[in-house]
Amino acid sequence: MKVIVTICVLLIVFVGVMAAQGTDTPSYIPESCISVVTMANIQSDPGVSWMLDAWINSPRQSPLRELLKATTVKEMSVAVFSPKSESLLNLLCVMKLEKGAKVDKEKLNNIILPDPEATIQSLTYKGSSIAHVQGDVPEDFSAYTILQDMILIGSDVDVVKMGIDGPSINKSAVYQKAKNYFTQAKDGLLFADNSGAKFVEFLQPLEEKWKITLLLSSEYLDWMGSSFDMVDSNRASGIFVFQGADTSHIDEIKDDAEFLGEAFKRKFIAEKINYTSTVEVKGSSVVLNMQISGIEPLWKKLFEQGVLTLIRPGGD
Repeated sequence: MKVIVTICVLLIVFVGVMAAQGTDTPSYIPESCISVVTMANIQSDPGVSWMLDAWINSPRQSPLRELLKATTVKEMSVAVFSPKSESLLNLLCVMKLEKGAKVDKEKLNNIILPDPEATIQSLTYKGSSIAHVQGDVPEDFSAYTILQDMILIGSDVDVVKMGIDGPSINKSAVYQKAKNYFTQAKDGLLFADNSGAKFVEFLQPLEEKWKITLLLSSEYLDWMGSSFDMVDSNRASGIFVFQGADTSHIDEIKDDAEFLGEAFKRKFIAEKINYTSTVEVKGSSVVLNMQISGIEPLWKKLFEQGVLTLIRPGGD
């Protein structure tokens, strides 16, 4: 796997994303998640809406994509939790629909059905009906519930229940620290929680899968975050912050930021993508500033390959 694709997925999928002020779907994302990616302004922002359209129209087949084709979604969050097995992801997807939008139950069922012969059953939990697959479950999603204008789709019933139960990531002290750092978030604010070293523990087996070490200083980080702006299909800009627990290992953290900046530069140039960056130290934080243009072909390549294949446990 090319390093450029790996790093892009690290920025977009691994790292939790909380879009600019006013997002609603994180309210159903449990604070126990390792990461969450939220795309807001899906219909109105030119960059975000292009990304969604490009994914929907990519050749790769996806039941989730088919649902998005038939449903007007305003906002979507996908959270990643510690895997329960060596081969299955542990995910929760939360979608907010346009007011009055109808839900296509058949397409929802197709997302969680592993094969046409499987059966869907339902259970009631705290007043909500959860549909789920009985027996063998598919690789990504096997249960869902509808809560007014929200759809929660999970890897299993347990993670859907967690979304109903809370507490949400909005209650996380580390999340609030990152949120307060980025007062002028644009299309989104990326956030990765390393409290209790949970991001480090999640990253290690993936680095083995990819055969690359991305962050030598990860054990010294409190959190990571990024404010980003998808200008259009071809241009993006943003800042990536590595927040140290203190200043004692700031040089190691800076080295990692510079390494990633140079890795971006080399690989983007190889893909004929324009990229510039700077690195600066601010107290116990290291900030990587980025400007990217000509990125549209890479997005299409990523969507055709399938984003979740890059973080699914096991496999190549």
